[in-house]
Amino acid sequence: MDRIALHVLTGEGPVFEKQVEYVNLPTGFGSLGVLAGHAEMLCAVEEGVLRCRWSEGTARVRVGAGVASVGHNEVNVLVASGEVLEE
Repeated sequence: MDRIALHVLTGEGPVFEKQVEYVNLPTGFGSLGVLAGHAEMLCAVEEGVLRCRWSEGTARVRVGAGVASVGHNEVNVLVASGEVLEE
């Protein structure tokens, strides 16, 4: 399966960076799923939990409000705060 380069960033630096197969973003209109090959887009991210998975596992990242850009198999999430949650 194709991979997506996921980058979760705050003003203080990177919080989480990994090659993943699926990303689920918390948005104001519900959660938004992103797979490889997703159309380019820009969306607002709401405070909540970002989820991602890859063949070896999963991760959850609590994020503050911000913005996400999607394109060319890359997801950049720029948020006010971020914290990787224990599985």
